[in-house]
Amino acid sequence: ASIEDADAAMAAARHCVNSGALSDVRPAQRTTWLLKAAEAIREITDEAAMVLCLENGKNFETAREEFVEAARYFEYYAGMADKIEGVSVPLGKDYIDFTQYIPMGVSVQIVPWNFPVSICARSLAPALAAGNAVVVKSPEISPLAMTLLFKAIAKAGFPQGSINLLCGKGSEVGSHLVKHADTNQIVFTGSVPTGQRILKDAAERATPSVMELGGKSAAIALADVDLDSLLRSVKVGIFYNAGQVCSAMSRLLVH
Repeated sequence: ASIEDADAAMAAARHCVNSGALSDVRPAQRTTWLLKAAEAIREITDEAAMVLCLENGKNFETAREEFVEAARYFEYYAGMADKIEGVSVPLGKDYIDFTQYIPMGVSVQIVPWNFPVSICARSLAPALAAGNAVVVKSPEISPLAMTLLFKAIAKAGFPQGSINLLCGKGSEVGSHLVKHADTNQIVFTGSVPTGQRILKDAAERATPSVMELGGKSAAIALADVDLDSLLRSVKVGIFYNAGQVCSAMSRLLVH
């Protein structure tokens, strides 16, 4: 994607926000869209998992689980879409005081290569449930399975401009999205140095940001290592969640 593509996606998202097509409908309608998206994701799971397997390097079952997990994220947040409630504050007779939660607007989300489908769904689904339009930048080295994910989600009938996917370099397209005047929220998963640069740019406009930062799968191999266990543990460290990584590393320390 080019800078012009990024601007077009942001314009579409901003138009969606301003029109109220996503935020002003009854919350139950967003629930319906999210459930339809979950169903559509399940329908492409095997086909799309093969694409993710080939482009990402993980085995088929692990790739398939990403799409299963993505569908479950949409189902989970579908149940929350109509339960975003305000609070009534008692101030005494003749006073009425209440809070009302409103969408942030346009959420820019930058997804990493290692779990592109599930990590995307993890932040995309709740953003849509709350009525935000979303612009996602896929990882440049593993973007293909995400295009299938978005094609499936689009079948759910979300309003035009509510979901947008860009494939481009983080240093160009990602940086442009982060600095964009229409960005109301930034969601990023990746390295600490990149997160630091994003937060510095976000500070210029005081843009609320959600960061998940850290290294990936550091390990130390000892001279007497069992090579089969080494390979199994390295795979676990790359492709599984933190709880499973801790369990594997407790059995073997590798680098």
